[in-house]
Amino acid sequence: MAAERVNTTAEPDSGILAVDVRGLDVRYPGADVKAVDGVDFQVRPGEIVALLGPNGAGKSTLIGTLLDLIEPSTGTVRVFGSTPRAALEAGRVGAMLQTAGLAEQVTVKELLSFVASLHRDPMPVAEVLAAASLEDIAGRRVEKLSGGQRQRVRFGLTLVGRPQLLILDEPTNEMDIASRQSFWAQVRAAAADGRSVLFSTHHMTEVEHAADRVVVIAGGRTIADETPHELRRRSGGSTVRFRSARPIPAAELLSLPGVTGSTDGPDGLTLATVDPDATVRALVLRVPDASDLQVQAVDLEEAYLSVVASAAG
Repeated sequence: MAAERVNTTAEPDSGILAVDVRGLDVRYPGADVKAVDGVDFQVRPGEIVALLGPNGAGKSTLIGTLLDLIEPSTGTVRVFGSTPRAALEAGRVGAMLQTAGLAEQVTVKELLSFVASLHRDPMPVAEVLAAASLEDIAGRRVEKLSGGQRQRVRFGLTLVGRPQLLILDEPTNEMDIASRQSFWAQVRAAAADGRSVLFSTHHMTEVEHAADRVVVIAGGRTIADETPHELRRRSGGSTVRFRSARPIPAAELLSLPGVTGSTDGPDGLTLATVDPDATVRALVLRVPDASDLQVQAVDLEEAYLSVVASAAG
């Protein structure tokens, strides 16, 4: 029986959100709590959004609803203005999942060629091989591939149908540094071409360099939805550390512009600030003997952990 071809020629309507999730609840039968509880978030065309959260937060459940694998209990999930199933049937969605298996006893090129044959307007296999950095292993059988190479094959399979939304679940697991850099360059190129990207990862450097927005989920709820810069700023932004020969009252430090907190430790006084430039300018005027001055930005991992901890507390 001939394989049914998928129509991937339709373009998303102007102004239609790639992903539009509103009031999403998911409760599994027999469960005491909701796996997803009132989640709202959107992904615009051409936007790269990181989906973060601790294990068991509800990320996989949310992705499952976008792929029509899990039925919402209440709320709505729209993909390019239609149901997830309709978007999938139209070839608008490509997914790279951790649990996805691969046919073993074929070469990489044969596998890509077969999947391409299922689409009405596939990306040429040679272009897929180049985009997923697979040219050097195109003739290798899948069962001979390393874990990182298998991830690159999964990415190629995600691209072959020219989807307008890429859903990437921990996409760079087992990839080496060079492969990761090449992978994210291709993801950014896809976004620049108008594709939308939703990805989950535990590598905060990838979020920092690739994501336009960060959506953090914990306990099935959205606890943050903002740019990486805004997430860092919400968690204190930066720290200013210094030493002084005289004791300085906490109230005096908290009155400095931008300061949101202070601690006194063996390495000196540390100020959390959302405006390090203003804090430093005021500090040198207020505390003329300040020495060993250090300014350090809060990294995204610290900001993420702070947001998750605040939500749990």
